[in-house]
Amino acid sequence: MKGVFMENKNLKKDMGLFMATMLVCGNMIGSGVFMLPATLAEVSGPLATILAWILTTIGSVLVAISFANLGSKFPETGGAYQYVKEAFGEFAGFLSAWLYWNGSWIGNTAILVTLTSYSAAIFPFLNHPIYSIIYSSAILWAVTILNIVGVKQAGKIQSLTTVFKIVFFALFIIVAFLNFDKNNLIPLLPENKGLETISLAATTTLWAFIGLESATVAAGEIKDPEKNVKRSTIYGLVISAVIYLAISIASMGAMPNEVLAKSTAPLTDILTKALGSSVGIVISAIVVVSILGTTIGWILATARVSYAAGQDGVFPKIFGKVSSKYNTPVYSLVISSALVNILLITNYQRSMVSAFAFITILATLSYLPVYLLSVSAEIMIMFRTEKKISIRMFVAKSILPLLAFIYTVWTIYGSGAEIVMWGFILMLLGVPFYIYNYHKNRTT
Repeated sequence: MKGVFMENKNLKKDMGLFMATMLVCGNMIGSGVFMLPATLAEVSGPLATILAWILTTIGSVLVAISFANLGSKFPETGGAYQYVKEAFGEFAGFLSAWLYWNGSWIGNTAILVTLTSYSAAIFPFLNHPIYSIIYSSAILWAVTILNIVGVKQAGKIQSLTTVFKIVFFALFIIVAFLNFDKNNLIPLLPENKGLETISLAATTTLWAFIGLESATVAAGEIKDPEKNVKRSTIYGLVISAVIYLAISIASMGAMPNEVLAKSTAPLTDILTKALGSSVGIVISAIVVVSILGTTIGWILATARVSYAAGQDGVFPKIFGKVSSKYNTPVYSLVISSALVNILLITNYQRSMVSAFAFITILATLSYLPVYLLSVSAEIMIMFRTEKKISIRMFVAKSILPLLAFIYTVWTIYGSGAEIVMWGFILMLLGVPFYIYNYHKNRTT
């Protein structure tokens, strides 16, 4: 699920259309899919969930089109940060970087919650909040240290775990559909989980689409970016959407909604029910290894976001400092992981499913303003050369980004008042951060 704001003038354009499409797919399909069946069952019924997936796919395609168009116009590494800065100036660019980075480390917390939840199927004592915090914190810092001392080693481990993930998804979809029972989808609209829950479910499903901008962020490394950034963004999103929808429908058909909502490891539980309890631990181990690979990649990417922002002067310079021994952004890694650990501790009283739900919606809300600013940037840049503008012409020419804007606002609304409040506070906290850093850079 994520891009990096790293600028390197010497990047080689080694990535063709296929590799760029796989980049989008790989970054989108992370840990979220392992918990989403349970999270969605907790907040909505089968029909609302299916409709939410469809609406999220359509809305995400609209957002992706804006990113793709901007990526074609500005085919350099940077993505949303570059577009927003180009359209609205340095402060808006800072807000984009600030929210994107915060969404990244908050999202890392959700990944670790997922990893711990599936590990509990192997080690039941992890269902105790204190032990789960100790375990997830240990994994967090082990992966952080790995990224500090050896990026190459971290990359090799991540590549290996990707194989486990692909095999597991294929196995799950086949087995779940072979054990599909349409009665599990009834009632389609359970009490308190009717159509009124679509907006919340859509915000939840959007977590799975975070990373759709990956090709635009890596545009500087893609061959023929004017064409391939746009194509890979759309292709990668559609492929991921098909996988998500297949897993979600298969899960709802293989397990009753009320049982699915209480599951802390839904994919493992479904396969265990179908194949027997003897395979449960093996399946859980495969999932844990898969999520571990995602954890390694996301912690690395999150640090690169703050590192690049520090190098650019948007964040304090400490974020841009590199270890002389290991040549890695050690401060960015440590600061980001420390924030993850704090959020893990503050959520220890929640169940793992509810903690995952809260954290993913908060992380998604951090990305939504970035998406909102990006589609707005496309509209802003679109009319720069226009000498006369009418309402009719404005709407007609910018209809797709306007629809993406409306969709993004709707998903923010669907987050609920508590999450929107925390998201707004998170954004406001960045303002003094920017003011201090601006004057600090000016006077040094």
